[in-house]
Amino acid sequence: MYNKKFIITFAGAIGSSKTPISHYLSIKLNLPIFNNDAIRSEVKEDMGFLDEEEYIRRRDIRLKEILNSGIPFIYDASIDRAWKDKKEYIIQAQYEPYIISLDLSKELLIKLYKAKSYNDSLLVIDTFIQDHNYFLGKYEDDINLHITDKDFKDRLNIVYSNVKKYLKR
Repeated sequence: MYNKKFIITFAGAIGSSKTPISHYLSIKLNLPIFNNDAIRSEVKEDMGFLDEEEYIRRRDIRLKEILNSGIPFIYDASIDRAWKDKKEYIIQAQYEPYIISLDLSKELLIKLYKAKSYNDSLLVIDTFIQDHNYFLGKYEDDINLHITDKDFKDRLNIVYSNVKKYLKR
């Protein structure tokens, strides 16, 4: 269906709308989603608790498997803290990354967290914002699209429109 190997992924704080955007794009573009949170839930279900090492092991094995398959996909995860390593995997597999950066204010993130009952995330929101700002400062040239507070309500259409343009190139 697509004539190039690409991965659509995200930079942004927890709860910044990666999953809703991923699902919207998946339906509109007929692309599979690789979701970190699903693997995290699987590990919790299998072990009765989150074993971080087991989660990372499974996540990395499956990411490498999908990259080896050559199919385009959506990586529903934030690459803020892991982009250096993930970028290496992606480039080695000859994929072209398309990064959507969700550059949301603390005020909007607080509203989203309260709406989603992300109470634990409220406690570390400043760390999420700091991680994202560090990523932006270091990898700005790798980002294809920025979504801000101003764009947030129309994020699905904006992302879809921009990804469609990217795919036509």
